[in-house]
Amino acid sequence: MSELPVRTRLYTVILVLVTLGTLGYAWARADRPVDGMQLATAGILLLMILAAELLDVSFPHSVITFHVSVSAAFCFAAGLTAGPFLGGIIVAIAHFADGLYVRREMIKTIVNSAGLALSTAVSGLAYFVVADPARSTLGNAQNLVAAIAAATVYTVVNTGSLALIVAPVMGVGTFQMWRANFSGLYVELLTLATLGSVIPVLVDENPLSIVLLMVPLLIGPHLAFKGIRQAHHETRVAMEGLANALERRDPYTFRHSIRVTEYTRAILEMMPQLPRPTIDAIVAAAQVHDLGKVGSRDSSLKKPGELTPQERAEIQQHAAIGAEIVDRLEAYRPSVAVIRHHHERWDGSGYPDGLAGEKIPLGARIIAVADAFDAMTSDRIYRPALSVEVAFEELRKGSGSQFDPQIVELFQQVYEARGLLGAAPTPLPLPERRAAPVDVRGRFVPRTIVKRRQAS
Repeated sequence: MSELPVRTRLYTVILVLVTLGTLGYAWARADRPVDGMQLATAGILLLMILAAELLDVSFPHSVITFHVSVSAAFCFAAGLTAGPFLGGIIVAIAHFADGLYVRREMIKTIVNSAGLALSTAVSGLAYFVVADPARSTLGNAQNLVAAIAAATVYTVVNTGSLALIVAPVMGVGTFQMWRANFSGLYVELLTLATLGSVIPVLVDENPLSIVLLMVPLLIGPHLAFKGIRQAHHETRVAMEGLANALERRDPYTFRHSIRVTEYTRAILEMMPQLPRPTIDAIVAAAQVHDLGKVGSRDSSLKKPGELTPQERAEIQQHAAIGAEIVDRLEAYRPSVAVIRHHHERWDGSGYPDGLAGEKIPLGARIIAVADAFDAMTSDRIYRPALSVEVAFEELRKGSGSQFDPQIVELFQQVYEARGLLGAAPTPLPLPERRAAPVDVRGRFVPRTIVKRRQAS
């Protein structure tokens, strides 16, 4: 916790104190003591929340990783069913237990538990201020409106509290972080008011009826989203495999995309203010930026001498062809423009569209520098590899004409910072990621998400 920014540590302490104060207020407002039936209902809800957490599924959508589960609906329902106080308590216990089970860092476990308990308690209090306690959540229009309002409160409190804590870690503004996290919650926003309103009605009939929701709400979505995740993963693997296979046609360009991707990552590490979806889209584009060369003939790609105008035009089509290929795939949709424009020039003399300056997508400008650097520091059929120093000298010469000056400067900074000037031009070793964003459920998780049980 000592490595976190002071504001993050301060806000974490404040979040815990506010959560405890809210739970105390909710307990004081309770109109009747907790009885055995409420405890039994709370116990069942706690188990359902834990089950939902264990059965969540991560999958990429438009190159951003989503974590999908229905635990938020059960957390929200806990505040309406067991009451704001008891509901907040069981939500805190469930997420604390989940954090211990997956061995999440204690600071993140505390933030998750406190933030979600606060969201549950505040939304529950908001509901009972508006609702008619004599009717069920579906009993009249007043209670339906109250449930919708409470669901909105739950979402705003959840995302807002996390934005305050995570924004200093990411080095971005609180509102920017809140907006980025809020935009990914559409899956659960559709379920909060509906499922959160139905569960209390089932509990009124029989608390054990909640268990009937196990198959349609937990196991079914788990299997469905697992299939979606697998399809997206296989798409990415297939495209990257094809790109690497194309480079095997020429021993001089073998593993070129791998090295360009690592250089691109290194530059992006110097730009922590970028939203995670933007970073992921740029990296995905780097991995397949030369995919369009599938339409180029070997005689043109491997020609040792000067290209004819026809051969040059043929090779220059690869950026547009690559963009057309990936445009058909949802997993690469945000990467299309980056792939299409990675051979544009800062002065507007590039291809395929002659874009200039900041009209060129940021990712394309980054890949252009990484691509040129790897091309210069690799052996080619028409010349031997240049040294790192000479390559950087060429990048500086092209700064402001071929390349974005700021990107060239950042790339040199990252090389100098790691003491690699004068070393062999190998992919840059990346430092430990310092940022820790939120997943789409509003939990505090490590920045690199590969497998949930290893990373969250």
